[in-house]
Amino acid sequence: MKEIEHKQSLPSSDDVMNYKGLSAYLKLSQSSLRHKVIAGTIPSLKIDGAVRFSKTEIDEWLKGQKRYKESKTVDSQTSENKSDLFPVDGGEE
Repeated sequence: MKEIEHKQSLPSSDDVMNYKGLSAYLKLSQSSLRHKVIAGTIPSLKIDGAVRFSKTEIDEWLKGQKRYKESKTVDSQTSENKSDLFPVDGGEE
């Protein structure tokens, strides 16, 4: 039987980050990263029981994330009324 080779490039030591390094890189708390690892929503590796992250894989993961789009600004020339966007709870003072 022919052996199947899996060619997966291993991250270089410069490419591997721990929670602290990834936290600084993404500007997220280490606690948020731990939740993402547990949920399986961020790529991670386990090396001798320690969680590590490949910068290359994180960069690819970031490319696939939804981008935040700013909402359109409302000006006096549009048909939208600003009070529709920011409802007030009824009474005037």
